[in-house]
Amino acid sequence: MISPVVRFLEAHPFLRLVCPLMAGIAVADIGDGFCQIPYLCILSALILSGGLLFVIYRKHRKWDRRVWFGVLSFLFFFTLGFACCSHHWRQVEVDWPDEACVYEGRLTEGATLKTNSYLCPLHLTTRWQTDACRVMDAHVLLYLPKDSAVATLLPGQTVRFYGKVELPENFSPEFDYVCYLHHRHVSGSLYTRRWQLADSTVSGWKARALLMRDRLLTYYQQAGVRGDEGAVLSALTLGYKAELSEEVRHLYNVSGASHVLALSGLHIGVLCAVLAMLFSLILPGKRFYLLRRVLVIPVIWMFVFMVGLPVSAVRSAIMFSLLILGSCFTRVGFSLNTLALTAFGMLLYNPFYLFNVGFQMSFCAVASLLLLQPWLEGLLPRSRYAVVRYVWSLTTVSIAAQMGVFPLILFYFSRVSPYALLVNLWVVPLTFVIVCLSVPFLLLSFLPWSSVQVGLGWLLSRAIALMNGGLSLCNRLPGADVSGLSLSVGGVVSLYVALALLILGIRYPRPRLLVWSLISLCIGVICQIFI
Repeated sequence: MISPVVRFLEAHPFLRLVCPLMAGIAVADIGDGFCQIPYLCILSALILSGGLLFVIYRKHRKWDRRVWFGVLSFLFFFTLGFACCSHHWRQVEVDWPDEACVYEGRLTEGATLKTNSYLCPLHLTTRWQTDACRVMDAHVLLYLPKDSAVATLLPGQTVRFYGKVELPENFSPEFDYVCYLHHRHVSGSLYTRRWQLADSTVSGWKARALLMRDRLLTYYQQAGVRGDEGAVLSALTLGYKAELSEEVRHLYNVSGASHVLALSGLHIGVLCAVLAMLFSLILPGKRFYLLRRVLVIPVIWMFVFMVGLPVSAVRSAIMFSLLILGSCFTRVGFSLNTLALTAFGMLLYNPFYLFNVGFQMSFCAVASLLLLQPWLEGLLPRSRYAVVRYVWSLTTVSIAAQMGVFPLILFYFSRVSPYALLVNLWVVPLTFVIVCLSVPFLLLSFLPWSSVQVGLGWLLSRAIALMNGGLSLCNRLPGADVSGLSLSVGGVVSLYVALALLILGIRYPRPRLLVWSLISLCIGVICQIFI
């Protein structure tokens, strides 16, 4: 009899590829000191690929060669992940000169106002040192003095400056700031007063996308969506969180509704549903089925471009594009296989995505939804009342998502929201309404000004104020803020192993799996107490 784990892995082949890839990236990141061997990694990958081809050619002769095929494929993708991460570490680790030099680079984002200066993320392209010009490819954090000229800098413009780039340093033993910057490809930082605008031309897709987002932010203000409501709408629809006040951030963090402020799968999914309804009205009938599906994809990517190409939105757009393409070929649209394929492609492009909190929480939540939500929804018999079915479906979605991200929330934020289920029953429907109103609101931004835009802006402000009021009411309930909790790395791993074994025990009823799930949970408790 085939074991449940083998059956599960055979049903999800891309999961067998992404797991060793992630393991190789994690090992290479932990041992970044010995990652200066990319050629050896590439040679190992070539040898392993030859071994894989040999196994594929010979596997039909003896069944036991499948074991070797699995082992060699694991080593191949492990080495591939190790090599990719090592390559990115070599790009981040820059040997900066001890003296000040003249640098030139392109702004990757606009100037952000800080306490004593402006922060300008920069992609360095050139360095002049002792009359020698050197081409560079590094990212730094450039701090410029508070000046009206700095405030007008735009993404994509080229800046030339003079100064000494310093390596990042840790300011607190509790947070590895250096590793945090390196995972975002930042190699150094400097403060200088000697700078000039070398080229005012905006270049690059990312820079044009950010300019489009800035125009939409101005459009929001012109339509009367200002204050806390405007800040929440900017975060919810454009992924721009700089205007959120500390009170609003605290309101959403304590209530457990901060996920709606991150432009991700929830918002892209609602947009897909709205576009599907619109195209069904414009192109009715079965003969336009494929055309309606295909037209949704470029509109999604147009929206992602308009909001500045944030990583979370790009990730969600990739997943939903694969879902739509799968449905066009009459295949099972969205599954754990699609999710694993998306993660595999993104990690090959940038292995440091693995250490991004948003990446981790997004994929864990979606995986938990795919695996747990159908089982949870089937616990109660299907009701004949649509309202009851909707509330129960929304509740199971919230429970499954919370189970998927609960260990990460404890590890990163040390906070639990006891009323998260109640909050989601309030927030998710209002988010759907806000996104639906935002679609025509954004489309009207390309047309001449009219009273319709002001009316839609007023409706959006009222909907957001209603959502904030409900969250404020929930936060005043007793025991709403449970903070001070923490979870170690061993506890996180043990909890996820226990959750995976529990899911397998539910899908393939085996008492042994449930026992191992309890054992893993006990190991997590022991790690939390003694480590």
